[in-house]
Amino acid sequence: MHDIKIKAIIAGALVDNIGTMFIMMFLMTALVSQGLSQEEVIARLKSPSGLLLNLIIGLGCTCLGGYVAGSVARQSEILHGALVAAAGMVLALLLRESGLPGWYDILGFAGMLPAGMLGGHMARQRRKSRDGVK
Repeated sequence: MHDIKIKAIIAGALVDNIGTMFIMMFLMTALVSQGLSQEEVIARLKSPSGLLLNLIIGLGCTCLGGYVAGSVARQSEILHGALVAAAGMVLALLLRESGLPGWYDILGFAGMLPAGMLGGHMARQRRKSRDGVK
């Protein structure tokens, strides 16, 4: 447990969640600026392709959050990435929107842990290459 750096997990979780919200808000703003009504934008984002895009953005930001956590911690990078994903899972459960298809929840929750761990793995690889360790 002494390997866990709380500041690293908080930094990674912030990057994950704020990044996801920022990108989604940017996407929504871009669609509204193209002349779509707010209702049309929401309908598009709740369509299968919109939900898939949301998954890609969310899991990408989880990976980035895992990378940030691993980079800040400079040790146990994969563990820190996994903990960022676990924090994201808790938040997703608390803020879960009802009425979404089951496949969306399954893919989202199934992908979070691997995405966070991948980000941590990438941070570890970067640290090792920077330090000259094989």
